[in-house]
Amino acid sequence: MKGSFWLTIGMVIFGVLGLLCGKGLPESPKSGGAAAGAQSRFSGWNIEYKLPQGWQMGQTLGRLQVLGSNSEAGAIFLAPGMYRSAEEAIADLSQFYQTLNLQGIPIEPPKNTTIAGLRAIVATYASMDQMGRTVHGRFISLLTPHGTGLNMLGLTTPEQMPRLGGTLERLAGSVTANPPSVNRQAIQALAGTWVLYQGGYRGGSSSTGSASHSHEETVVFDGQGSFQWQSSTSVSVTTPGYTGDAARATSDADRGTYTVVGSTLVMKGTKGQFVFDIQIEGNRLTAGGKTYLRN
Repeated sequence: MKGSFWLTIGMVIFGVLGLLCGKGLPESPKSGGAAAGAQSRFSGWNIEYKLPQGWQMGQTLGRLQVLGSNSEAGAIFLAPGMYRSAEEAIADLSQFYQTLNLQGIPIEPPKNTTIAGLRAIVATYASMDQMGRTVHGRFISLLTPHGTGLNMLGLTTPEQMPRLGGTLERLAGSVTANPPSVNRQAIQALAGTWVLYQGGYRGGSSSTGSASHSHEETVVFDGQGSFQWQSSTSVSVTTPGYTGDAARATSDADRGTYTVVGSTLVMKGTKGQFVFDIQIEGNRLTAGGKTYLRN
């Protein structure tokens, strides 16, 4: 079970370029529709903030909330996580930039400060989008005393960043946080061994050759907060006119701790933190767009 929450939000990102051009955020079936100044909440995480003047909730996907404005160019992305350090919060941000197909280069390196009585990390990044336009990102992460945090990223053009940066700072100043509601029932329900298998085969004739691939993941939850994970992948190709097969096999493994906040699974291992929105239906576990079966 490897990956990140950010990898599940590609369907939301297509609207960013329009936002940078000053267009309003399109409504979605999960749109909160909250008015400016209204209190918005991350269920389970027990983190709240006030919508800035002129901004509205556009889309919600899992723990991600996207804000847009019809009067201010840009987009604001917010997502809570289990962050105990600046390094963990920035690692999540880096994965988000990868999802956007952007390379964020710090033009204001991360620095520590205090906002709304909470430890905070602030930074500014520059990147180039697929159309060759420069995009600036203002990043603020608030670390709560409860082992949680809220990542906030405002994206817009360099000319609009001073205004959006001020909006983001006002939003950050309105944040309040209480201890998260740990879903102990889900922690226990995950107990056991879960397996994912994906594979395929094509070709097979002397003229076309053949190719096969397989990928298997096994994750074991103890029902108390510890996990073990391993995976194996193999690829084999037979090419007409050549003797022998071309084959490659890889494996990986990790172990650590896990918790569930609301319907969000947070796993922390030797390879970092991974976050998934999950659904458990009998012997089926859906996490990060993958389906695992109880073994």
